[in-house]
Parts: sequence; C-alpha cells; structure tokens
Amino acid sequence: MKIQTISFIIAGALFALWMGWGLFLIYSTERPPYQVVDRLSSGIEIRQYQEQTWISTTHHSDDSSFLVLASYIFGSNVEGEKVAMTAPVITDSKMSFILPAGISKDNAPTPDGQAMDFTTVPARRLATLQFSWLTPPERVEKKTAELLAALQEREIATQGRPFLMRYNDPWTPPFLRRNEVAIEIE
Repeated sequence: MKIQTISFIIAGALFALWMGWGLFLIYSTERPPYQVVDRLSSGIEIRQYQEQTWISTTHHSDDSSFLVLASYIFGSNVEGEKVAMTAPVITDSKMSFILPAGISKDNAPTPDGQAMDFTTVPARRLATLQFSWLTPPERVEKKTAELLAALQEREIATQGRPFLMRYNDPWTPPFLRRNEVAIEIE
C-alpha cells in the first residue's frame, strides 16, 4: 500500500512539473501581436498582423529544419549572439521562426553557414483555425480543409497557400498545445 501511495505521489508531482513547464512556456514566449477583425466560428478568426521578420530554411523534416534555425538563435552565428525564441513556428514548404520585435534582417546576427534566409513579411490579414493536441499530416490536412471550406462558404477570397503555425515546444503536454492552420485572405 505504501509503494502505491508513493508511486502515485511521484507520478502526480511529475505530471504537475510537466504541466508547469508547458504553462511557463505558453506565457513566457513572445508572440507576434495581432488584432482579431472577425470571428467566423469558435475556432476560426480573421486577424490583422503587423510586419514581421522571419528566418526560414527548406522544410525537409521537422527535426532537421528546426535544428538549422535553432542553432542560429541559440548563438551559432557570426556574432555568437543568442536570439529569443518566439512562437509560432511556421511550416509550409519552409520552416520559419519569427524574429523578436525590434530585430530585422538589417540588425540580426549574421548566420554562420546555416542554410537559411531572412524575409520581411508585410502586414497582412490571415484566416486561422485553432486546434490543440498533435499535428500529424492527416490532421493538419483535415483542419486545412475545414478552414478552406468555411472561407469558401462565406465567399472569402484567399491568396497563397495554407500553412501550419505551432506555438509550443515538443515537451508541452499535447492537451495544452496550440496549433493553427492559416491562409492569407484578400
């Protein structure tokens, strides 16, 4: 009986630490500001974003692409400067990190051989569909189809291709994760 109680207490403490880590990251990671222009349903919003600077690399796999970008922000750049991690991580044909406010391609540290580029993304309006848990390709495709159907039903014109935005690290409990599929609208 004592071993079961101790095991239960240890499991509870580990679960609480796991949740605490996830919540800490949720509330401490910089995110780009936006204004909600309209809510089409409980999970679909139309948002206006300000100009952003992205660092991007070709998306071969989540792990390899993330490592290229992470090496840069963790200080593997010519100046040896760390750059704060922001959310979301954006995935389409490339994987991109948004640079923190105040950092542009003109004043960002110089890459040290990483296969990446800087992009200034102009202010734009996005339609987004938020969901939690994991992001296997079939789930992302289903959520993308749901977003596009809602926009088509309301005759909202889109431009470009849909993309995935993930707001949490892989160690955040899946039920606390925030993911979104998004597309630019006209």
